[in-house]
Amino acid sequence: MTRLLILLTAGLLVSSQAGFAAERTVTLTVNNMYCEACPYMVKKTLERVSGVSKVSVSFTDKTAVVVFDDAKAGMEDLTSAATKVGFPSELKG
Repeated sequence: MTRLLILLTAGLLVSSQAGFAAERTVTLTVNNMYCEACPYMVKKTLERVSGVSKVSVSFTDKTAVVVFDDAKAGMEDLTSAATKVGFPSELKG
């Protein structure tokens, strides 16, 4: 009986942590986009970040809208990925 209670408690703890994860949408200001190919590069780079499910990049607005699982990725992951390929970014706002 004790073993069953321990297993059930452990299962609840593991499943409840997944409940805290949420899908977030953020808009990043993306610097250094100077040509029509730049948004493609930014999009492909951000899509490779674990947890990212959707990316939309605007050359005109110099922004990227990113939908991601905040249990798998964070703002630092997104901004550093873009920065590493030459497009420094930050949370718009």
